[in-house]
Amino acid sequence: MNGAADTASATRRTGLIFVSIIVAAVAMVLVWLVPEGLRIARDREIKLREARAGSDMVRVAGGAFTMGANDGAQDEQPLHDVRVNAFWMDRTEVTNEEFARFTKATGYITTAELAPQGVDGGNLAMEQRQPGSWRFQPGPRGKAAERRTWIAFVPGANWRRPHGAGSDVAGREKYPVIHVSHDDAIAYCKWAHKRLPTEAEWECAARGGMILTRYPWGSEIAEGGAWHANTWQGDFPANDDALDGFAGLAPVAHFPPNGSGLHDLAGNVAEWCADWYQHDYYAQIRPEPNRAAHRNPKGPDISTDPSEPGVWKRVVRGGSWLSDESACRVSARGREAPGFSAEWLGFRCVKDAQ
Repeated sequence: MNGAADTASATRRTGLIFVSIIVAAVAMVLVWLVPEGLRIARDREIKLREARAGSDMVRVAGGAFTMGANDGAQDEQPLHDVRVNAFWMDRTEVTNEEFARFTKATGYITTAELAPQGVDGGNLAMEQRQPGSWRFQPGPRGKAAERRTWIAFVPGANWRRPHGAGSDVAGREKYPVIHVSHDDAIAYCKWAHKRLPTEAEWECAARGGMILTRYPWGSEIAEGGAWHANTWQGDFPANDDALDGFAGLAPVAHFPPNGSGLHDLAGNVAEWCADWYQHDYYAQIRPEPNRAAHRNPKGPDISTDPSEPGVWKRVVRGGSWLSDESACRVSARGREAPGFSAEWLGFRCVKDAQ
């Protein structure tokens, strides 16, 4: 009897051990399968959202990154850690074709199509008191720092007539819309149920997941001997050698995308951001203890630019076809008054990922 009992007990123990092994194996599989299943479901949802958002937008993962450049201009310093939520961004700059749909649907009239009003209008030169916008004109060699020598106000110039009276955008539907002010960009964003990117979001997208990269594609302006953006090559503002294939604007997406899947984040047209420009903003939000990231910074509440005291300006990013390699760096900061428009200024939109 005892022998039979021992055998039965041993059998039960063996069975329990076997069951335990099976349970442990199943548990291990579930430990792997559940997160993997969640990941697959999440990726599928992201793809569905991307399809719903349209092929014109790319999901930027966001996260933490180091913003600014210690070897750049004073307003790019110091380096500081930033964290932004995931967001969707237009794959390219808004085009003439897209902007035309907006104006047709809303009847919107851009800043350049209206004569300046109020006090500001009274302070302008006579020719600037009529509808128009600013264009580039080749200037004397060595005068690059003196902007007044290479820009001219052109009466009648606007997004429909980029060169002034007699010009149009026929055949240039896939070129970025230009001669749009910050106010115009905001109006378009509202119609499209989007918004302008914050300066931090823009730089996050431009870096494309690379740490402290100099340009959206790498560390050299002509990486691998090839041009990656429509920029100025030559003696500015006298002569553009057009080594990148363009003297003036290029159609959107002509050059390869960066690591984020976005085109033309350097060169072509400079892009409006949502933030007010403040020359010492980075210095005011110095790195927090232990390099803690500033979460979703929206920029300062006021604007200061020592070069034009009293003139409030919005941040402009990315440089343009008029920019040299320095102005096309991912950390380079530009600025313009919200009502300003020119043939080197455009924009792209974003919207929250959720």
